[in-house]
Amino acid sequence: MAERQGLAVYLVGGPVRDLLLGSPSTDLDLAVAGAALPYANVLAASLGARLTVHPRFGTATLAFQDGLRLDVATARRERYPHPAALPQVEAGTIEEDLGRRDFTVNAMAVRLDARQEELLDPFGGLADLEAGLLRSLHGTSYRDDPTRILRGARYAARCRLRFAEQDRRLIRTALEEGVLRRLSADRLFRELKLLLAESRPEAALRVLEDLAVLRTLDPALTFGAVAAAALRGMRRGLKRYRDLGVGAGPPPWRVALLVLLRAVPVRVLRRVAGRLGMKGPLLAHVLAELRDLPRLERQLSQERIRPSRLRRLLDGTSPEVHLLLWAVSAGRARQRVERYLTHLASVRPALTGRDFKDLGIPPGPAYRRIMALLLDGRLEGRLGTREDEVAFVRHRFGRARPAARRVAREHSAG
Repeated sequence: MAERQGLAVYLVGGPVRDLLLGSPSTDLDLAVAGAALPYANVLAASLGARLTVHPRFGTATLAFQDGLRLDVATARRERYPHPAALPQVEAGTIEEDLGRRDFTVNAMAVRLDARQEELLDPFGGLADLEAGLLRSLHGTSYRDDPTRILRGARYAARCRLRFAEQDRRLIRTALEEGVLRRLSADRLFRELKLLLAESRPEAALRVLEDLAVLRTLDPALTFGAVAAAALRGMRRGLKRYRDLGVGAGPPPWRVALLVLLRAVPVRVLRRVAGRLGMKGPLLAHVLAELRDLPRLERQLSQERIRPSRLRRLLDGTSPEVHLLLWAVSAGRARQRVERYLTHLASVRPALTGRDFKDLGIPPGPAYRRIMALLLDGRLEGRLGTREDEVAFVRHRFGRARPAARRVAREHSAG
């Protein structure tokens, strides 16, 4: 199709790296030497893909029903008006397009419309990939775009690469110049979220710890062996979720975020979270979850805890906290979290408000108290069937008016 339009089209960046590593990808990037948007329109119509166009950047995305994504962009060059700024871009050659990328292993391309396959590798990316090195393209790379430090940690963990020694020096210099402080909160947190969503976030966080990135963001932020073990436990917990049929589980990045912040002293927790770019409802939720975590861990480790008490303890917490507790707890506490997830969380009374009305109890807020008593009876094994619940309500609350008064008194007291 590109040949018919007189265009040169290239597979570029990460997909080329992944092909060379033997790792299949479901996200593909194409660069077009020429006008990309008309080409993307024809391509989408021919392949039956859903097209999203970004005219400001000269890019388009084709989404297919099987989950494949194809990003099409005009080959371009860019410049940074000042460190940490978003780049200014304009159309350029494929060589200029590769030269604006972050690392040599991502600066390779394969021409797709030529009669013979052609690998473009102007910066030695293939040699670096074979040597296991992550190398930036120029000396100002990390000053121009500090997010490349976090992105590099992701690639290092995912592809089992290590930063070249020269890059480690460049990163140290960039950090000393305070480049991370020049990033907006949104850009910083977006990169952190992508890092925490990796299949092995502990490996990427170890890279950041080794490079002193975390303590540069805040002196109270560290990542050690305990947190790494918790993240490995999180992966086992997610597999356990699926094996037990509980569901897919919460987003892994949210649990990883709790693990990262769990060792931060409570008195500086808000400050640290803010320096990671967190704000709004997410910040409020995470702070509440972390402040409540020590109490939950102590209560789950008690020698005895009734099923109804366990249900109330964990009902008020998020799925992320459930998985974190499963990952960091041992013995009795972990068994209790698992029991909650696999059994207690799904227990419900058989009766409803309509049934209460049929039994002569007037509608009102007291229904909530009756439902709580029925739920406790189910959890403790005292009420096993619908008939048991009906008998309990009739015995406990009697006829309509006396029952209503009694339930109202218990509701007020309870």
